[in-house]
Amino acid sequence: MEDQELIRQILRGDKLAIQKLHSRYVDPIFNYIYLQTSSYHDSEELLQDVFFKTARQLHNFEGKSSFKTWVFKIARNVVIDYYRKNNHRSKSITMEGSVIETKAGGGESAENTVLRKLHMVEVVQTLNKLPKHYQTVLHLRFIEGFSIKETAEIMGKTNLSIKALQRRARKELSEHIKMEVSS
Repeated sequence: MEDQELIRQILRGDKLAIQKLHSRYVDPIFNYIYLQTSSYHDSEELLQDVFFKTARQLHNFEGKSSFKTWVFKIARNVVIDYYRKNNHRSKSITMEGSVIETKAGGGESAENTVLRKLHMVEVVQTLNKLPKHYQTVLHLRFIEGFSIKETAEIMGKTNLSIKALQRRARKELSEHIKMEVSS
């Protein structure tokens, strides 16, 4: 069922539609928040804030963007408020392998699973060396699958700045990988 139909049902009072929409987005939103905070406990609390704000504002959703983009933008604003309120500085982010592994394909052989997990550890370690804004753009574009336009909307930037940011992030990631291979 499409998000738009679930939203219509929710606005009519359908509790099952709320559960469906929540289960569709709870893991990706949590992973995004965790990437931003690197705190499991804070991520759980912020996730609740995101869904509370989403529920309160759902009647304002106009459909100009996808619901996924809209809810990720709410998540971004919740994280920004968290840092403002708590006077936190941006921390070094450590993305866990499980965040990326949940996006990897299933139904593979045991040998391929082991090899993929070994490579995944290396990829995650390399990603963690990148600046936070590079990690964020790569996460939104390639793990969550957002378009340039959607990523720009979520991050509050222009399409051109996202393209440039993505290009720089990929270049730096590539350089880190080359350095590790030649070591």
